[in-house]
Amino acid sequence: MKEFQFVNGGLELLDLVEPLWEKLNKYHENKAKYFAYRYKKFKFDARRKSFTKANIKAVNIDLIKKGDNYIGYCISTINDDKIGEIESIFIEEDYRKFSLGDKLMTRALKWLDENEVKSKRIGVAEGNEKVLEFYKKYGFYKRTIILQKIEEKER
Repeated sequence: MKEFQFVNGGLELLDLVEPLWEKLNKYHENKAKYFAYRYKKFKFDARRKSFTKANIKAVNIDLIKKGDNYIGYCISTINDDKIGEIESIFIEEDYRKFSLGDKLMTRALKWLDENEVKSKRIGVAEGNEKVLEFYKKYGFYKRTIILQKIEEKER
């Protein structure tokens, strides 16, 4: 693990997250069966604004750096109801075999615990269901499945 450096901070790190988030968004666009058009339209500026909403009280960002390159990140938030959420997590494909996802999850959950959240949640995008097994290792299970009607005007 010595070859990987972890960088921790808050909103000031969002610019470093952007290129990795763009890759995650493209991944979701390619995997989504029904909502790919939404990922195609979704831009990082909109995502950035979601972290500065009035009900978001704290943001934690962990980045993983190898040499001069950032290869992974995790963004966690706490809202004003003390609900903690793993908002976004991504690791470049070539580095997924190094248990870096585990490191990011462990760090994020520790931060949420230190901030004494009432509950923790993760949203999983349609098309990315294979990640559910990964999240089970950390005690996350399906609680509610939300269906959304696709309106023709949205496409």
